[in-house]
Amino acid sequence: MRIPVEVLKNVAQEILIGLGETKENAEVISEILVNADMRGVSTHGTYLLKVISMRVEGGQLKLPTLPKVISDKEATAVIDGMDGIGMVAGKMAVDIAVEKAKKYGVGMSLICNTNNVGCLGVYTQRAAKEGMIAIMSCNAAPAMAPWGAAEKFLGTNPIAISIPGKDTIFTSDMATSVVARGKIREASRKGIKIPDNWALDSEGRPTTDPEEALKGTLMPIGGPKGSSLAMAVDIISGILSGSGYGNQLKSFHVLEGPTRVGASAIMIDVSHFMELEKFKELVEGYFTAIKALKKAQGVEEILIPGEIEFRKEQKSLEDGIEIDDKLVITFDELLKKINSNIKLISD
Repeated sequence: MRIPVEVLKNVAQEILIGLGETKENAEVISEILVNADMRGVSTHGTYLLKVISMRVEGGQLKLPTLPKVISDKEATAVIDGMDGIGMVAGKMAVDIAVEKAKKYGVGMSLICNTNNVGCLGVYTQRAAKEGMIAIMSCNAAPAMAPWGAAEKFLGTNPIAISIPGKDTIFTSDMATSVVARGKIREASRKGIKIPDNWALDSEGRPTTDPEEALKGTLMPIGGPKGSSLAMAVDIISGILSGSGYGNQLKSFHVLEGPTRVGASAIMIDVSHFMELEKFKELVEGYFTAIKALKKAQGVEEILIPGEIEFRKEQKSLEDGIEIDDKLVITFDELLKKINSNIKLISD
């Protein structure tokens, strides 16, 4: 089904409010979830409403979400997510870091005790539109073995970086594993195999079975390089924030207790270093030079990081967001559960 952007936002808000979230928070969360869907990052989109509902029913998510600032010193801040929905704390962290960067040149916010904050590229891209070089990361439940190990200890620990250009925003948003764990879950739901370089089974052997992969560990990008990057994210987002880290973290998708996820948002105000428009022009020229390079065999176009997602976002605005039929049914079930009058599939 293709669902218009505003319709999907309204559905998400209705479900969130019905579960106990405030209207203001529901607007923030739905905006971030739907934007992820628009960008083609469905694993971090409105699919998470089902998981949020499960955690609320299981008494493992505190609504309404009431994050609070527990430390505020010059260019830094620490926010306690209070075990609420992560997107609320995520937006607060970015907003605070941006304001601090405007004042000091650099601003940094950390979040402790939160849950899945969603698609990091959504946050960093928006900050880039305000003239920021934006860096955001978060840790996650153990899903990946450190390089050389056969036992999971590190999360997929994603990191996103956005840089403003004149017409283009560079946005690199990636898990430090070869693939996000959500892709494995998605393959499991669809009953399809995965590439043999995505994960190891519980014995440390490469597998194409998503079920065995979920019992085992994901592989880090670039071998030891991805493993070291995942560790750095865990230390900054988890240890430094005073949150959970390593095998202390719990999965958001299983009812096994507070996830204790930590996150970081680092904002650099370009205007403190260079006139913003000049910087954007230089960056745009840099992109133009890269796109003009001789193409490798079989390559039709050289793309800047984030360009594919931007095009999908524009198409979603025009044509609506393509949502899996099973997920649409789930939305209707959630709407019925909260006694909503909204229904996506007519009888």
